[in-house]
Amino acid sequence: MNLRTGIWLGTAALLLAAGPAGASGLADWDLKPASVELGGWAASLGGTANLTGYRANEDAGAGRTGGTASLFLDPEVSRLLANGWRVGAMGVINAYHDQLSGDNYGNDVFQKSYLFVATPYGRVEFGQQDGAAYKMAMTGPLVADAIAIDDANITFYRDPTTGEAFTNVFAVRSGVFATKNDAKLSYYTPRLLGVQLGVSYTPHMVKDGLPFISAGPHIADRQDNLVDAAINYTGFFGRTSLGLYAGLSAGHNAARTPGHDDLFDWALGGELDYDLGEATLALGGAWHQSNGYTLDPSDAFAHGTTHVVHASTKLTAGSWLFGLEYSTGTADAEAALPKLDTTGYEASVGYRINSNLQLTAGWQHLRFTRDSGVFYNGLPRANMEAGFLYLRFHV
Repeated sequence: MNLRTGIWLGTAALLLAAGPAGASGLADWDLKPASVELGGWAASLGGTANLTGYRANEDAGAGRTGGTASLFLDPEVSRLLANGWRVGAMGVINAYHDQLSGDNYGNDVFQKSYLFVATPYGRVEFGQQDGAAYKMAMTGPLVADAIAIDDANITFYRDPTTGEAFTNVFAVRSGVFATKNDAKLSYYTPRLLGVQLGVSYTPHMVKDGLPFISAGPHIADRQDNLVDAAINYTGFFGRTSLGLYAGLSAGHNAARTPGHDDLFDWALGGELDYDLGEATLALGGAWHQSNGYTLDPSDAFAHGTTHVVHASTKLTAGSWLFGLEYSTGTADAEAALPKLDTTGYEASVGYRINSNLQLTAGWQHLRFTRDSGVFYNGLPRANMEAGFLYLRFHV
C-alpha cells in the first residue's frame, strides 16, 4: 500500500470514527418502503442506493481517485387470501448504474420480475428470478455485500482498453449462479427441523420475464433444461448458530461443439456464529466448482474446471462491524483460453448509523495472473489495490 492510499484510508477512518457523533439526528431513522392498499391488494416500493468513493492503484497505471454509484428499486404487489396464502408479484429495477457499480445480471433495467405464491406448504416463484442454488447460498459473513471481493457488485478497477470493469475477466463468486436471473420456475419447502430444500427449472438461458415464452438465441454451446437444487440448514446450539449449504446447477448443451459438454456447477458452504455477550463473532466460507470456464455456463468444457475458495470472518459489536475476507480462484486452460488465477484480500470496518444507513471503509487487494498472453498492461499479471468509503441506503 503506497503513501497516497494510506492518506486516503486515514481520512476515511476519521470520517468513519466521526460517524456516531455526527449522526445523532440520523440514529432515529427507521424508514419503511412506501406502501398503499387498494381493493385488498397491497403495493410497496423500496430500494437501495449505493455511493462509493475510492482511491485505486493498478500495475502500469497511475493511481486513480473516483466515485461510483447505483440505484435499485424493489416494487411489490401482493394479496393475502382468506386461506392464509399470499399471492403477488415482485421485481427489482436497476434505475441507475455506471461502469463500475451495477449488478451481476448484465445491468438489465428490469433485473427481476416474477410471480409468487406463499403457502404453509412452501413457496412457488415463476419468472425472472434467482435460482434456488444461488438464493439459498451460505458462503461466509460479510460487512457489506456489494463491495466484497466475493460476488462483487461494485469494483474500483477499469480496463482502459474497453472502459469496462477489469474484474469482468474472472468474476469470482462462491454461490452457484449459473441460471442467474433467467426465467424459471422455483419451489421452496417450508423449513423443517432447520432444513429447507429448493429446486428450480430454467428451460432456456433467456430473460423474458416468464419461462417457456422464448428459447432465446440459437448460439453454440447454449445450455437448456437447467435444473437447480439446493439444501440449507440453520440450527442453534446454546450461544452458537450454524448454517450449512449445498447447491448445484446442471444443464444440457443443446448445440455442442468439440471439447464442450453439459454444465455441472456445484458449491458447498457454511457459517458459524458465536455470541460473545457484548459482541458476535462469525466465521464461514465456501468451495465452488464448475466445468464452465471462469464460471460461465455457456462455456462448459468436457475437461478442466474452474474453482473458487472463499473464507471470511466478521465481528459485530453494537453498531460496529469488523471484517476480513479472502478469496482465490483458478480457471483451467481450455483450447485457446489461458489458465487464469485470481487472489484477493479485503479488510473493512462498518458502522450502522440506523436501520437504513451503513457506512463502510476498507482496503482491498487483488491479483490476476495468466499462463499465456498478457493483460491490458502488457504483462501476464495484474496487481491492484484500493481504499474505499462506501455508503449504503436501504429502505
